[in-house]
Parts: sequence; structure tokens; C-alpha cells
Amino acid sequence: MIDTLEALRQYQLVILRRLRHGPLTEFELVRDVAESSGYTAEQCADNMPDWLDELRLEGLVWAGALTNADGQRLMAAALTKRGRELVA
Repeated sequence: MIDTLEALRQYQLVILRRLRHGPLTEFELVRDVAESSGYTAEQCADNMPDWLDELRLEGLVWAGALTNADGQRLMAAALTKRGRELVA
């Protein structure tokens, strides 16, 4: 587990730690990562879908697209069991 934590990038750690409290949308995660890293909010917004997909492929988060009543799509994410164990 220590090796996994050391291999994670700053933005990945921020995302995982923020998801400890429950599922979030990409917009909530963008704000938190921008406040805790060297990235601007615009850079975070542009990269968040890819970052969530990276963590999903590692088995640390569930990430998927949701659609609201107006047909707008947004990403949402939650920790998997493995992700919870990592940041517990």
C-alpha cells in the first residue's frame, strides 16, 4: 500500500482524500484540486475526466457520466473498496 501511495501524483491524492466523505461531481473535485495543487481551475476542469479515468483504471474509484434533466453530462466519482482502504 505504501508503494501505491508513493506512486500517486498530488492531484490523485487530493481526489482520493476528498472522496473519503462520499461521491462528488467533477465540478466539486475541480475546485478542491485547484485549491490544493499548482493547477488552475481551468486546467483541472480540462483534465478531470482523464484523471478520474486514470484512477478508475487503477481500481481506486468508480467514475461515470451522469445526465441531468437538461441533457447536460457531468462526471461523478466515488471510492471503490480498494480506494477506501488506501486513504483510510
